[in-house]
Amino acid sequence: MAFRYEVRPAARRDLEQLTRHNPRLAQLLLTDVIPAILRDPYGAGDPKVGDLAGFRAFPFRLRSVAYRLLYTVGSDVVEIWAVGPHDVTYERARRR
Repeated sequence: MAFRYEVRPAARRDLEQLTRHNPRLAQLLLTDVIPAILRDPYGAGDPKVGDLAGFRAFPFRLRSVAYRLLYTVGSDVVEIWAVGPHDVTYERARRR
C-alpha cells in the first residue's frame, strides 16, 4: 500500500522555523526521513505510550543533535504532528 503524508499546521510552523536557517535539515527530512517513514510507517518509528499513545516517533540526527518526528498512521495517510529536538518535540505534541 502506498502512503501519502500530511503536515498539521502546527508541525508546518515547526518545520519552517527549523529549516529557515538550516537547509541541510530540510534536505535530510525530504530525502531520507519522510521517505523512510512512508515506506514502512509501522516499522520506521517507535510507538509511544502514556499520554502520547497513538503517536510514533522517528529518531534522526544531524550535527550531533537528536531530533524526533512525531506522526500518526491512518488508513493511507501519515500525519506529521511535531518535529524538533528530542525533548522539545514531545512537549509540543502533548500540547497539541
